[in-house]
Amino acid sequence: MLNLLPSALLAAALLPPLSCAVFNPNATTNLFVYYAQSSGRYARLDELCLQSAVDVVILGFIRDFNATAGYPTIDFGPWICPAKRPANSAVAPGLATCPELAAQVQKCQDIGKKIFVSIGGASSNTSFDGDGGGQDAQDAAHMLWQLFGEGSDTPDLRPLGKVAVDGFDIGACPAFAPLAPPCLMLTAADHEVGSPSNYDQFVKTLRSLLATASKPMWISAAPLCAFTNRTIGPKTLALVDFIFVRFYNSQGCSIGTKGFATSLDKWYTSMPEPEAAFPKFCLSGLSFDNNNSGFARPEDFADAIEQARKANLQRFNPDKFGGVALWDGSRGLATTAENGLNFLAYTKNVLEAP
Repeated sequence: MLNLLPSALLAAALLPPLSCAVFNPNATTNLFVYYAQSSGRYARLDELCLQSAVDVVILGFIRDFNATAGYPTIDFGPWICPAKRPANSAVAPGLATCPELAAQVQKCQDIGKKIFVSIGGASSNTSFDGDGGGQDAQDAAHMLWQLFGEGSDTPDLRPLGKVAVDGFDIGACPAFAPLAPPCLMLTAADHEVGSPSNYDQFVKTLRSLLATASKPMWISAAPLCAFTNRTIGPKTLALVDFIFVRFYNSQGCSIGTKGFATSLDKWYTSMPEPEAAFPKFCLSGLSFDNNNSGFARPEDFADAIEQARKANLQRFNPDKFGGVALWDGSRGLATTAENGLNFLAYTKNVLEAP
């Protein structure tokens, strides 16, 4: 049975999308959406950025750090970035080159939307195990900085050209991917075994590079809601800015299951730096029905949002809740609430309700 929303919340959800605003990382109302793989079939990136509900778009995925002739394997999907450097290139043959996507990223940034790039997805290989794992983690961070950040050592190899993204996300598996294993989330690396080894070193190195940027840049992570076989260690989570806890594709804690409330409470009680502003806790859900665990209709997802930001859950810090992350943005445009708004607009209005 559908739970009744508070009258103020229901009224807010009936409003049209709100006007575009500058991204505020301290807000409790941010909406992060993934854009990857098949997303380009449903909407262009710059079209998605025109949605006033959206604050941050996360591009996916970087699937491997050095499998493309020593460079990352970048797979944004055939509808988003199909081109690659020629096979006979002296350096980095096969590395993705995305001029059209770069132009769209620039358009998004010009209107105040932030763009992250995500590491992971199904069938990824991003582990830092072994004796040289620590050095591998540092090298990977420097590589991403050169290719997607403000690094200038390899300008001809940058997939997005001169455009620098606004942050990095430590992964999410596509909503339709099989559950772990093998799809344990890139977030911490070897998806076959879920090893979190040296990811704290990766984030520390990346954080030190971001500190030299000419603009604010952020790091997010997207762990599964289940606490068993965790693929992102607490040391890593303590170093990021946003934690997108994925309450879907996990039968024991997905939205709509009996374990949702228990898992939600456990995540809040185990959040790193509970009295600090960061990292923020963000509720992560599905914006479309993928016939798997965790999808909730917009009206029911609103109930989950309200539950996630209850004051009794945020025991140490009423501003610990940072918003919502959705898989994925373009599919959410095609999912409609009872009042006619798309999933993204409906969710944003719920977030901004008093």
